[in-house]
Amino acid sequence: MIKCPFCQISYVDNTIYCAECGHYLLEDETRETDRLEEEEAGWLGEKIKPEVDSPHHLGSKPLIVRLKIGSSKRVVELPLEKVVHIGRVDPNLNIFPEVDVTDDIAPEKSVSRRHARILREGGRVVVEDLGSVNGTFINSKKLDPYLPEALGSGDTLQLGTLLMEVEIIR
Repeated sequence: MIKCPFCQISYVDNTIYCAECGHYLLEDETRETDRLEEEEAGWLGEKIKPEVDSPHHLGSKPLIVRLKIGSSKRVVELPLEKVVHIGRVDPNLNIFPEVDVTDDIAPEKSVSRRHARILREGGRVVVEDLGSVNGTFINSKKLDPYLPEALGSGDTLQLGTLLMEVEIIR
């Protein structure tokens, strides 16, 4: 068993992150990451170029994704004028996703801070897992990280253990 040095919760050996505070639990503290240039960040909500023949380009209403989140069925409507990120807010790490599900999840925090994103790709709506720890699923099918998958009305989107009903409004 290993114990998180910050919140003192015990986990089985080889657990990578603390589910309570997100602390990295493996022993190698010399890990480093490459600095991400601002134009590569993507998480900041990059603009989507309208298609020449799209209804949005012709002046009608933009495409909207309606999510009914969790057991409370909290409704969130997202106009897809830019990429929409879903995750948990963390002011300490300057993470503020457009859809914050912090209050919709159980204390075990099965949704990553930067869990998934929804965007328009061509004429379709897609969802992309952002390398989350607990995975993203469409209708119980696990998505490969960083590979966009089509999302449609009536689909069930699952982030970790959090379920969402999807409706696409054109």
